[in-house]
Amino acid sequence: MEGVIKGKAWVGGDDIFAFDIIPQNRWTLDNLNPDDLGRWALENVDPDFQGVENGMKKQGYKIVVAGKNFGGGGKSIEHPIMALKGAGVEVVLADSFARYNFRNSINNGIPVVPCPGLNKETEKGDTLEVDLIKGEVRNLRTGRTWPVTPLSDFVIELIDSGGLLEYAKKAINR
Repeated sequence: MEGVIKGKAWVGGDDIFAFDIIPQNRWTLDNLNPDDLGRWALENVDPDFQGVENGMKKQGYKIVVAGKNFGGGGKSIEHPIMALKGAGVEVVLADSFARYNFRNSINNGIPVVPCPGLNKETEKGDTLEVDLIKGEVRNLRTGRTWPVTPLSDFVIELIDSGGLLEYAKKAINR
C-alpha cells in the first residue's frame, strides 16, 4: 500500500447505523458478496441512492465521512462493511465508530480512521487525500488539513492482504 487514498467524499451525519449502511431486506446471512451488497450501500441514508442500483459507486464516492457512532446499532454483522467495499469505498473517516464496525472494517480490509470534526467541514463531493501512513487528511477544495493517527504497520499489512482472513492464509503459507 502506498498509503495515500485520494477520492470523492460522501458526507453523512451522526448515528449512521449498520442497517442504514445496508438495509436488512437487501441481504441474507449466506451472502457476503461485496458486489451484491454494494449495489444498495447507504440507500436509506441518501435520497440520491434510494432505489438506484450502484448509486454510490456510479457517483464515484471512494471516501465516506461521517459523524459520531458510525456503524452502530450493536450489530457485529459484516454486511455493512461488505456493502461499502462493494460500493468502491476505500476508507471511512468519522468522529467515532461503533467498536464492532471498527474492528470488522479492518478485519475485512477497509481502513477506518477517527477524524473528529471532518464531517462538519467537508461537503459532499469534495476531493480528499488521506495519507494513512503519515496520518493526515487534506481537503483539496479548502486546503484544510487534519492530523489523524497513522495506521500501524500491522493494520497496513492486514489491509494490503485484503483483510484478516487473507492475512492469515498468507501467514500460514509462509
